[in-house]
Amino acid sequence: MDVGEIGRTLAERLRDAVGERRSDAVLQISWHGRGIRAAEWLDEGPPEDPNLYVDTFGVFPPDLPHGVYEMRLRRDGSYRFSFSSDIELLTERARLVFDPDFRYPGHPVPGMPRPAGIEPTGRPTDPAVLREVGALVGEFAERYTAIMGHAPEWAPGASEEEIAAAETQIGVRLPEDLRALFRLVGEDSGETGLLSYYAHDSLETLVREYHDGLPGSCAGVSFDSPLEDTCPVFDADPPGRLKRVFRNDWWVTFGGNHGGEYLAVDLDPDIEGKPGQVLAYGDFSETPRLVGTSVAEMIEEVLKALRAGRYTLHEGDHRIEVHASFTGLPVRDPAESVRDRADPAEAIAGAEHPELVQACYLRHEGDLDLTVFESLGSLRDIGVRGAKTVTPTVTNLPLLESLTIAAEQADLEALTGHPTLWDLTLSDLTHPVDLSPLATLPNLTRLTISGLDIPAIDQLAHLPALRVLTLDANQLTRLLASGHRLPQLAALTISGRVLLPDAVEFLRQLRGADVHLQEFTGSLSAPPEPERA
Repeated sequence: MDVGEIGRTLAERLRDAVGERRSDAVLQISWHGRGIRAAEWLDEGPPEDPNLYVDTFGVFPPDLPHGVYEMRLRRDGSYRFSFSSDIELLTERARLVFDPDFRYPGHPVPGMPRPAGIEPTGRPTDPAVLREVGALVGEFAERYTAIMGHAPEWAPGASEEEIAAAETQIGVRLPEDLRALFRLVGEDSGETGLLSYYAHDSLETLVREYHDGLPGSCAGVSFDSPLEDTCPVFDADPPGRLKRVFRNDWWVTFGGNHGGEYLAVDLDPDIEGKPGQVLAYGDFSETPRLVGTSVAEMIEEVLKALRAGRYTLHEGDHRIEVHASFTGLPVRDPAESVRDRADPAEAIAGAEHPELVQACYLRHEGDLDLTVFESLGSLRDIGVRGAKTVTPTVTNLPLLESLTIAAEQADLEALTGHPTLWDLTLSDLTHPVDLSPLATLPNLTRLTISGLDIPAIDQLAHLPALRVLTLDANQLTRLLASGHRLPQLAALTISGRVLLPDAVEFLRQLRGADVHLQEFTGSLSAPPEPERA
């Protein structure tokens, strides 16, 4: 199916979705191979119509060029189908990317320095470690058999040659105790409890996971689109053991709980960490957490729990759930946050571990001065919504990186000179906004100001570290009219609905280069005819 045929198929599906509602309609699709985002609307319809849905499943073949597609269907059945590979996103907002390699702080690109001593060598597993792990696995098998009445159903262990081949494929030598585990048990697909709430996968899965997307492991953020809304990277607890990054080339995922949580060995620890320590990451937390100093230690803690009778028997799926407590490591959330409290004092008083609070999100009516949060010295992310007036006095919050203010008024002078703030979102302000105080922020990397009255829009040109900006179409038009093109930007997001030809024209004006736009016109009663841009 070529692009023109795809356009006709989408026009037919959009017509079917519109049904008896006689109106011009628009369908926009962002297609990047691994997923589709779609938005559709009627020119004369409500902003959001739950009854208007176009099924795009199966329309886009895997080899179709990546980019954004737009179908504009008129009520008479004629349509215009447009495509551009130069616009990254066009559903609900348009995103123009100028530097695809840009990443936010704490989001390193592949190519991180290789830690010493982790190169594949082909050397057999350390015999002493193999004996140690063998004894642990053997005791677990005995106890499991006594509880369940049969031996654990494990995949046969891998050979030294198979482990070495996997290591060659990922370019990393695995920790000795993990090698030993694979030598003894090839895979624990039945989740028998050998690693408590987790289980290790096969070597084949380990290699596939390592190379899925970016090399290594990625905790908490999708790298299908690295410029998606991304919060600061929080400290893991205890601090100093895991590096404060969202992904790492040298985190090797080897298992999980098949419920959205994953286990990885860390070969690139922070100053107080240990190579081979085990971290967990996934849907349960905004930051990875340390669960064991080694794979062997995890099995030891499982055995302690079994000896003490701390387990639950699941006869239906032939496993035991071992309630192991990994000694000396925290069980609380390292990214503890205060949420959905209207009164700041109440929010602070309600924090179980105030020293761990790194995020605070409030819906507060009335006036608010952020000095109220000074006792929470670990705060990195603050969000305030619904307030009348916000005074963002954050001088005594030296770790703050992200601030969202949705209020009627805000005094930006209070932000002057803050050294670490890199992400600022302002919305709902009812007064003209002076951006000049933001020029004193040395690390302000991302700014969102769409929908605000910015009289001096050219002040954006004086923000020294600005790389990612969100404006509305009117603000962008005024910025371009002022003669400023902001060449340092890595990406620009235009909020609200933007038609593809308009997004292409904005991009042409910003960069002064030719932008790809391919268009097809046709009618549902006639074959499509190509048209040059």
